[in-house]
Amino acid sequence: MPEFLYYMHHGIAAFSLELAGRLSGESVRELQQAWRAASSIIGNRSLIVDLSYVTGIDVAGQRLVREWHDRGAQLVAKSPESRMLAQSITGQSVDELSAIAQHSTWLPFHAAIALTAK
Repeated sequence: MPEFLYYMHHGIAAFSLELAGRLSGESVRELQQAWRAASSIIGNRSLIVDLSYVTGIDVAGQRLVREWHDRGAQLVAKSPESRMLAQSITGQSVDELSAIAQHSTWLPFHAAIALTAK
């Protein structure tokens, strides 16, 4: 399995990025390029960034996530580890992040986890 994966999903009201693995180095550059290409179709939809499956992040990855958050992106962090990660990036309390994490995870990660668990 690759060190970093991401899925993009564009719905009617929101555009979601679901991240998994270690967000660092080349993966940050790849994600930024994908984001630039996708941003032209987002329009007025909300941006949701799901950090629930992020296992690590370097300074460049933190900067990217902080920039998205500062521009209004909703961060989703469902695990205790991802909530602490989001808190360290944004300065928001774990309770504030938990309260807004109402976004469901998309099928690809559920499927990937089920396959690796067997």
